[in-house]
Amino acid sequence: MNSTANLPQDPVAQPKRIPSKLYGHALAGAGLILVGYLMAFLVNFEWLLGGWTTPYVLTVVVAVMVMVLLTVRQDEGQLRFGRAFGLSLLAGFLARLGYNLFNLLLFQVLRPDLLDAYVALVVEKAEEALSAFNLGSLSEEMEGFGALLETSTRYSMTFSGQCTDAMTSIVWLAFVALIVSAVLKRGGQSDTTFKG
Repeated sequence: MNSTANLPQDPVAQPKRIPSKLYGHALAGAGLILVGYLMAFLVNFEWLLGGWTTPYVLTVVVAVMVMVLLTVRQDEGQLRFGRAFGLSLLAGFLARLGYNLFNLLLFQVLRPDLLDAYVALVVEKAEEALSAFNLGSLSEEMEGFGALLETSTRYSMTFSGQCTDAMTSIVWLAFVALIVSAVLKRGGQSDTTFKG
């Protein structure tokens, strides 16, 4: 007979593995990323490769991670580093899927005819970047470079390509999650103002 069956369970000692609020925050973040890219596309197609994209996605991902950890810390009263890291990594990963969903919707469902224009834009921007770094002397190799970049860009816009992109994003998401977790892992007894 189990002697612990009648003992009350301590919710702080045994928190839920994945709180349901995490999914709400992650879904909101994914929606923000998807809508941001959609707005950029509607305004100017070239903005899909603009300098705003990385800071925007990073800002949304960090905001989602912070909201999730603050909510969990408030609900559970404490937050250990391992749990903070796992939850923030999962939340950031789910939020970033908004980027992959946008690419699949645009180039595979809504406007597959724009894929050629997108590939040409990627190659053009890459060649501009090489010229900016005084690597224009590689002109003999530029044709091969352009063909390789075109092939990889086309593949990246397929379903399997976007799955690969999502999985490889875990590397930088883990780095961000480490920083966010280290900052927010401390006990939240004095922080009672945040409402998830």
